[in-house]
Amino acid sequence: MSVNNKQKNEKKKKKDDLFKSKINFKLWGLFSMYPQLSLSELSIKLGKSKSTIHPYIKEYLQKEIIEVKEEKQIRGNIKAKIYGFKEGYHERIFSCEKDSKCKQKKEFDKEFGSRILKENIMKNKLHIKTLETQLAFFEKLLNSGINGPDERALEILKKIYILDPSSDRKMFKRKDAYSTVAYNSEKSHKLLQKMMGELLKKFNEATDQEEKDFPNLEKPYHFLAFGFPLKMMMEYLNPK
Repeated sequence: MSVNNKQKNEKKKKKDDLFKSKINFKLWGLFSMYPQLSLSELSIKLGKSKSTIHPYIKEYLQKEIIEVKEEKQIRGNIKAKIYGFKEGYHERIFSCEKDSKCKQKKEFDKEFGSRILKENIMKNKLHIKTLETQLAFFEKLLNSGINGPDERALEILKKIYILDPSSDRKMFKRKDAYSTVAYNSEKSHKLLQKMMGELLKKFNEATDQEEKDFPNLEKPYHFLAFGFPLKMMMEYLNPK
């Protein structure tokens, strides 16, 4: 194998393993929640040195996930680079909708099937990391809080759950949670797909407009974390 082919395969492997590293996943989460961050801000939020984070930032830049949004004057000739997601980053990682080859496809072949499967593997790795974060949060809340000295635990739980004795299903219901039936008949599944498709279209239009009107708005909630405040979870797990 030539050196060039070996380098291409290494880059391809790294892209497929984007969420294997905890720091990479946390960076993704932070850029999802905060539109713009400097290296110093990332260092504080991650609890890692700038020199530790810099290689990951470099990798994100090379993969066109993020870009330098602006450079702020600190003092003298020293400037701080401000990073944020690059437009179209999501499609480049998770979808081939913008890829001319994908658009031309009219039937499945091995090349197209490989692309679709790798995208789904990437999505599931992101889902797994999100659930692992959620699991670590609850374990720390129980061990350090409810069964430990951290007095913030009950206050945090109040932000996530509300006491609802009137409910005939359960006493506690989650705040801002999204609930779906896990198993459906073929008919109800198609109905759900249709309804969700219509709702998703409206939701995307609303969120696109929100981002245009408020480009620097923080996004603390994560849908795949079932509506839980992922921002609060990450900050609790990584105290400044």
